[in-house]
Amino acid sequence: MSKERKTRKEKIKTTERRINTFKVREEWLEVKPENQSEKSSLLPKVNLSYLRLDLTKTFVLTMLVLALEIALWQYLSKN
Repeated sequence: MSKERKTRKEKIKTTERRINTFKVREEWLEVKPENQSEKSSLLPKVNLSYLRLDLTKTFVLTMLVLALEIALWQYLSKN
C-alpha cells in the first residue's frame, strides 16, 4: 500500500498549527534573584494555627482508635 501524499493545503495547515502552538519564552526560563520582601509579598498568608489544630485532632483520634483496637484484641483473645 502506498502512502498518501499531503496536499498543499494540508501542508499549509500543519505549518500554521506549528506556528500557533504554545511556546516557552526565554524570559520565563531565566532565574531571577529573589528578595525576601518580594517573596513574602507574593506568598499567600496561611493560618497555621488551624493546621496545627487539625493535626492535633487527627493525632488524638488516631491514638483513641489504636487504644480501642488494642482493647478489642485483648478482650477477644481471652475468649
